[in-house]
Amino acid sequence: MPYEITIGEIYIPPFLLVISLAYIATHLMTALIAKLDGYKYVAYPEIAEMSLFVLVTLIIGLFIPFV
Repeated sequence: MPYEITIGEIYIPPFLLVISLAYIATHLMTALIAKLDGYKYVAYPEIAEMSLFVLVTLIIGLFIPFV
């Protein structure tokens, strides 16, 4: 049975925490890539950013278990 994080009387699923952290981390990484002009080597930056989001979500999900 998956556990939930309790804040007061509000139950938060752990996947919401993982997605939130991954969004923040991806935003910081893409800002750094844009500042270093790394998107000139990528054909479709939107797809690269979405792929980075998925990878970061999976990596953070390894450290915050769902069960």
